[in-house]
Amino acid sequence: MMPKTSHRRMPPLLRWLALPLLLAGLAFAWWTLSPLLLNTRVDEAFPTAIAAPTVAAVVVAAPTVAPALPTAVAVVEVAPTVAPAPPTVAPVQPTAIAEPVALVSGSFTRVDSLHAAEGTAAIYQLPDGSRVLRLENFSAQNGPDLYVSLSGHPMPRSNAETHDSGYVELERLKANQGNQNYALPAGLDLAAFKSVVIYCKAFSVVFSTAELLGL
Repeated sequence: MMPKTSHRRMPPLLRWLALPLLLAGLAFAWWTLSPLLLNTRVDEAFPTAIAAPTVAAVVVAAPTVAPALPTAVAVVEVAPTVAPAPPTVAPVQPTAIAEPVALVSGSFTRVDSLHAAEGTAAIYQLPDGSRVLRLENFSAQNGPDLYVSLSGHPMPRSNAETHDSGYVELERLKANQGNQNYALPAGLDLAAFKSVVIYCKAFSVVFSTAELLGL
């Protein structure tokens, strides 16, 4: 007679601990891999700004005085003067919208067989003095935790090259396709930055770069 084999069951406590860990692992895998399979798109209008309106011209009308009444014998009456009419204000006419000026631009490039992007990156100065980075006809391999940043390296391909020569993080990438605007911090020294970088913060991976060149 063959002896019965015993199968050990997992203790209930371990089963309760394994379930959350399994769910967390599945959630992390979905967060990591799903962007590689999905595309998102945004199309923002070209940035413009209206200059401050001009000061309206003020026209002051000359005061009018009523004619004096005829005098009687030995009686002279002087008509009272009339207060000046309030000034009239010409309607305010806003000035024409000035055109944004392109300062630097570049084209996105392929980093390796998995990470690449197409389109252009250009920095514009707007009429109000602010500056904005615009991505046009942009299309990139999607991924988790992608950010738009500026680097002092002209063509970074690694985490070290991206950060060691100067680095400014602008904003999370809005979509991996389409036209997009990103405001630049006031007072940023553009001369210190040579490229736009699409960068994965979670895994310290460069997805694409665009070297910025003067126009």
